[in-house]
Amino acid sequence: MQVRDMKGNPGIWEKLSWADLSSKEKELWTLLGWQADKWDRNEAPASTSKLWKDLNYQEQNAATNLGFTEDIWNNFEDE
Repeated sequence: MQVRDMKGNPGIWEKLSWADLSSKEKELWTLLGWQADKWDRNEAPASTSKLWKDLNYQEQNAATNLGFTEDIWNNFEDE
């Protein structure tokens, strides 16, 4: 598995530990500022508080590859 299909539900990521992620998923989340220890403690990096338009190209590309759209990104509330 490269990157799982979140089917429009970003909440699936919150149910997974860092160890559950594929190497490609880890690579993409790392581009968004996540690290294993912060992921497992749900300590969100700065990118999570940015609007889509404020993400740089690399961050937008990583988010897109993880299944996010601008609308999903802007409206997702981290739990």
